Amino acid sequence: MHLNTEAHGHDITISAWIFRNVDGVWRGLVHKHRKMGIWLQPGGHIEHTENPWQALIHEMREETGYEVGQFNVLQPLPQMHDGVHDIMHPVPAVMNTHSPYQGHFHSDLIMVLTTDQDPAHDPRPGESRELAWLTPQEYAVHPDAEPDAVAIMTMLADRVVGCWYEIPATRWSLRDAEPEPLTDRTVAEATAPDPEDARETSW
Repeated sequence: MHLNTEAHGHDITISAWIFRNVDGVWRGLVHKHRKMGIWLQPGGHIEHTENPWQALIHEMREETGYEVGQFNVLQPLPQMHDGVHDIMHPVPAVMNTHSPYQGHFHSDLIMVLTTDQDPAHDPRPGESRELAWLTPQEYAVHPDAEPDAVAIMTMLADRVVGCWYEIPATRWSLRDAEPEPLTDRTVAEATAPDPEDARETSW
């Protein structure tokens, strides 16, 4: 769902290129977007009630049928473990902002995952059942491919897959962060409107 519906609204989304080595060739998973009709990597909105990592795993489960234990995550550096209060997440390989329709924007965090398994189950009812494992070359000539997604997939296959650290996805926690006992403010006080926030931002 779109969380910000006002004019010039920006939503934060998260997606993943899932790569699998098939007979010595790396292929990426794409599906036919059920609303736009184009073929893309799976992903979706980060809801108000979840963090980015929780959102990614729930979107992968719903749209592809994969569970978290079936993935490795590709990272440029070794994993940073959880802090005293902070829950650490894997870092995206790419971030972009695009406009799916006039006056609305998605800023997408793009992760890179690998697997050597078939999905644990089918996509959730209502999700697209049209999925395909394609090489970057095959995706580039697909009639319903998105050109920027082609460029991103090609770059990831060339420069990330087989080059970055491959870390089991289960090493990152799906729990919520603990509250930091640094203040005695209530939730209502901490989230009360700030008059300074009413200033219009203009870039």
